[in-house]
Amino acid sequence: MSDPLSPTSSLDSDADDTEAEAALLFARCNQAPADAATKAKSAAVAGKEAHSANLLSSRHLVISLGASFLIALLLLGIGTWFYLAKIGPRLSAAAAASTPTAAAPAGSEETLRAELAKSAEQIAALEKQVDVMRREQLLMQQKTRESLENISATLKIPELAPSPNGPVAGQPGVPRMADMKPQVTPTQEEFLKLKERNRLTQYADEAIATGMRRPIELLVEYMRDPQLEHLHDAAQAEYLRAIRAIQLLQREDPGYRLPVAELFKDSSIRDEADVPPEALLKLLADYKQPWEVRVRVCFLLLGSPLPATNEELIKAIKADPSLDVAKHAQLALEQRIKKRFRIFDIPAIEEWFKSQGK
Repeated sequence: MSDPLSPTSSLDSDADDTEAEAALLFARCNQAPADAATKAKSAAVAGKEAHSANLLSSRHLVISLGASFLIALLLLGIGTWFYLAKIGPRLSAAAAASTPTAAAPAGSEETLRAELAKSAEQIAALEKQVDVMRREQLLMQQKTRESLENISATLKIPELAPSPNGPVAGQPGVPRMADMKPQVTPTQEEFLKLKERNRLTQYADEAIATGMRRPIELLVEYMRDPQLEHLHDAAQAEYLRAIRAIQLLQREDPGYRLPVAELFKDSSIRDEADVPPEALLKLLADYKQPWEVRVRVCFLLLGSPLPATNEELIKAIKADPSLDVAKHAQLALEQRIKKRFRIFDIPAIEEWFKSQGK
């Protein structure tokens, strides 16, 4: 056993340390080439895998393109077959059908014209037949209306009933004539009432459409006839309907002016404002003048100073054939006397006029 404090032992320990360091350096040098080789192998493996992946994707692309090409060829073949088998024959048939029509000879056109002319003649003949049937229908309706009016007249006037053939004894020793009354069934009676009601409606319609007084007068006669009591309400309703319509309607042109050049040819009057009141009253009483002229005269008489103006206006209200003239005459009278009346209330107007004379 050596002494650690001796010089020999210290030299041995230094030699051992040098050998250990050399061995460690050798081990490190050997380890570096081994790591480089491992990395090279890993890189080579990764390159092979990438190359194989690229080859696989290229194969998939080629397969997809080939499949798409095959599908396109298949669809093209199916479309060609469908066109040749289904659409082609139909187009050929349509072209064949249209070709003769386009190239029709002149003879077919003449035949077509002849057929059209024949059809027109047949239509004209049918129209004539229809006109004849309508004329016959109108004649039949007229005869039926006349018959119904005769029956109605017979019902209204019992004296027109035929006399009996011989006396009939109602009491012993007292001969008397038999009471002859027309036999009317309930159905016929309702039919007659309906016809009379329709006649009242026609009167009101005529008054509204034409503005004439005569249909209104007929309605008033129905309202006052004691033998037609069952029609009083209907006649009054139609009268009110017609009067209300006349009151609301405006048939005259607001811009109408008197044609003074035609009305007063031998005079120097050139404007309606220059027409004297006497001439206006004459125009109002002249029923041959157009109703528009008489309506305008009623307006111009508002400022008339003549005492006879109110009386002439009342005459127009009572007797003018046009209801429009009568309406405007009443409006002019009301504005002149500053008093209102119900439309065409002639009794009230006459009573007021009589009271003015006392």
